[in-house]
Amino acid sequence: MGIFSRPKPVLTVDVIIPDKEGKVLALSRGHAPFRRFWCLPGGIMEYGETVEHCAIREVREETHLEVMIDRVLGVFSRAGRDPRGHYVSVVVVAYATDAIPHTTPEALAFLHLQRHSKVEMAFDHASILESYWRSLSNTKEGILG
Repeated sequence: MGIFSRPKPVLTVDVIIPDKEGKVLALSRGHAPFRRFWCLPGGIMEYGETVEHCAIREVREETHLEVMIDRVLGVFSRAGRDPRGHYVSVVVVAYATDAIPHTTPEALAFLHLQRHSKVEMAFDHASILESYWRSLSNTKEGILG
């Protein structure tokens, strides 16, 4: 089997959008896998697209929100994190420039999560959020500055 015939990982972007109180936007997935589970906005990068543009596009498509990217939280690539195959996610933190998300076929409902919120999360999004909360603990000022 040559190098070009091997299966390749799929690159995705997930977006953490905290509000002014530090609560993070989650959406109820409209599609399988994990239909109606809570997750972060995000999706698959398109060919030629940057991570930043993918994040902005996916948030816009799923929530109708406009966002400004603040930083990259990390890359999540553990095998088995997505039942569809080997998906690698670049997770970014972004801030909404408008305040009210709107439901779409991809986002059936919205919820703002606090650090210890107990909801059933899709994929590995609970561990991504835990990494985010830990990153805030590692700064003196946290999210609200």
